[in-house]
Amino acid sequence: MIFFFVAIGGGIVALISFILILGQKITAPNKELQQKVYELENKVKQLERKG
Repeated sequence: MIFFFVAIGGGIVALISFILILGQKITAPNKELQQKVYELENKVKQLERKG
């Protein structure tokens, strides 16, 4: 009987881990894009100051 509970617990932990890893992979590219947009905005501001 205890093996059943251990198996259920392990399955739940694996499922939560899978969801968390999937969530990180989805949000990581978004952060990269935000960083690139921020850098481009700064370059545009610098060019506007020079011009």
